[in-house]
Amino acid sequence: MKRFVFRLESVLRVRRFELDRTVGDLARLEAERRRREDLVRGEVTRLAQGQAYLAAEAEQGADGERVQLRSDAVTSGRYRLARAERSVEDLLAPISEARRRVEHAQARVRSLERLKENAAEAHHREGIAAEQAELEELAISRIAVERATAQRARAAREGGSR
Repeated sequence: MKRFVFRLESVLRVRRFELDRTVGDLARLEAERRRREDLVRGEVTRLAQGQAYLAAEAEQGADGERVQLRSDAVTSGRYRLARAERSVEDLLAPISEARRRVEHAQARVRSLERLKENAAEAHHREGIAAEQAELEELAISRIAVERATAQRARAAREGGSR
């Protein structure tokens, strides 16, 4: 039986490469999102600490300038937190688009893989059918040879008995 060759193998390789690339793009975006979420958590922690220090200093009766500096730091912390949260939100649309591209690339690869499987199955069935036809042809040839041999033997017996 001839070796199976999928005519679209090069297209399948390209599509798998595209899938790998889109998965990599999505992974990089997800890693960046996690990094930015870590920054948000850090800003939340710093803001909570700053607010706690501000409350403690106000309770202890710290001078006005010191309380004002701490208040300005808390305000700045709120701004940094809002900016960090926006940076995470800014990645949501690109991540969603990257996921869509991955799903599309996966579908393209799956469709070609199904074609390949079907073609391989058809090739296998054709090979089995060809082998079966060859076996049948051999059997028919063998029967024909046996008949011819039997006829010659009968003819020889009949010719020898006369």
